[in-house]
Formats: sequence, C-alpha cells, structure tokens
Amino acid sequence: MRTFLHLKPRLCWTWLLSSWDTSAIAATNFASDLSSIPLDGVAVAVTLSLVGGAAGTLQKIASPDVVIKSLPLEIAKDILISLVAGLVTYSLCAWQEIPLLLQPGCITIAAYGGSRVLERYLSAGISRMERLDGKQD
Repeated sequence: MRTFLHLKPRLCWTWLLSSWDTSAIAATNFASDLSSIPLDGVAVAVTLSLVGGAAGTLQKIASPDVVIKSLPLEIAKDILISLVAGLVTYSLCAWQEIPLLLQPGCITIAAYGGSRVLERYLSAGISRMERLDGKQD
C-alpha cells in the first residue's frame, strides 16, 4: 500500500511532463490562430450582433404576450446571447468562406435569433462530434 501511494504522485508528474510538449504546441498554434483574426471584422461583427440583439429584445419587450420579470436582467441576457450568436456566426462564415456581402446579414439575423440560433449550432456541433466519434444519430 505504501508503494502505491508513493507511485501515485510520480505517475501524475510523469503524465503531466509527457503531455507538456503537446499542450505547449497546441497553445502556440491557438495563439497564432487568434492573432490572425482581423480585429476590424470582429468589431463589425460585435456591432451587428448588438443591433440584431437590440431588435430582438425590443420586439420581446413590445410584445404583450411576453412577461418580463426583470428588465435589466433580460437586457443583459439578450446582449450576451446576441454577442455569442453573432461571433459564432462570424466565425462560421469565415470558415465556410461565405461572401463578404452576405456575412453582415447572417450575423445580424443570428444575433436577432439569439438562443434559438445557439441551440441549433449546439445540436449541429454535437451531432458532428458524434459522427467523428463513430456514433450515429
């Protein structure tokens, strides 16, 4: 029993040291990928996300069918969701090389859709990961 307890920290350190090189390379590649993102494109995507999210929020506030318990909380939630939806859509548009004239519309519509769009992205991403893992839908 005493030998196993002394081996456990050694195994952890061995595992950490063996994976350090791979982690460092991955971090370096990730940082270089992030530095290649054009900041002006991100700024436009953030602006369009806020516009789309504001339109969705104002329509929700104006609807007599929607009950809002806390207006500041609802606005903060919608801002964050619209930013995430818009930035994810911006990334997907860049990845799929969608023409620049269509990207602003895609970003604004995704931000307007907010959580509905994010749920679709999530389900599509999960099904894609399951296909890569060998599982079928």
